[in-house]
Amino acid sequence: MKRINKQEPPQWFEDWKRNFKVANNRNAHYKNDFSTDDVDGANRRRRLRENLVDEQGKICCYCMRRISTNSSHIEHFLPKEFFADKDLSYENLLASCNGEGTVVVEDEHCGHRKDNWWRADMISPTDIEAEKIFKYLPNGKINSVRGKTTSNIAQEMIHNLGLDSFHLERDRRQAIEASEVFDDEEYSEEEIRSFIEYYTNKDNGVYVPYCKAIIDCLEEML
Repeated sequence: MKRINKQEPPQWFEDWKRNFKVANNRNAHYKNDFSTDDVDGANRRRRLRENLVDEQGKICCYCMRRISTNSSHIEHFLPKEFFADKDLSYENLLASCNGEGTVVVEDEHCGHRKDNWWRADMISPTDIEAEKIFKYLPNGKINSVRGKTTSNIAQEMIHNLGLDSFHLERDRRQAIEASEVFDDEEYSEEEIRSFIEYYTNKDNGVYVPYCKAIIDCLEEML
């Protein structure tokens, strides 16, 4: 999982919430207020997804696959059904992929798989610890980091987010194999660190898909 660095909320979003409160004498909520079935509601959701997708460098907040405004949904890390007071808190809003979305393996990973699952000790993608509790292997598999107090919750997150799905393991493996990790060339430590820096940062506002998985494998080469 790649840490998501949350930015300041979009001004239009904060203005909309403030105007709603003035007009209705109460705080707005996601369902029925922000997310309505009319054109205005659809436009608001799309605009917010655009903000979140761009903020995340166009990768899913959980699995790091490439996403767009059309291939993602607005994810509430703290489920809105349990945390109504945070259902329009920008810090709690992320962009998740839609899983595989097929009839056979519908929603097998990420936000739709997570649904309303929640534990108090879950690690948010916005927490720096999100990059420290998982370990990716060259074959595309993901494990919890052993020996840490977070190992149990990390393992539960892997299961309940479907991060160990066949499709994600395959796609991570292919991304790692396409990187410098599997090159025949012998790279110097300086070159490896340069590769790590490249995958750590956005390139023209975009992260490489599965970048943290590639970084973990590069670090094993040091």
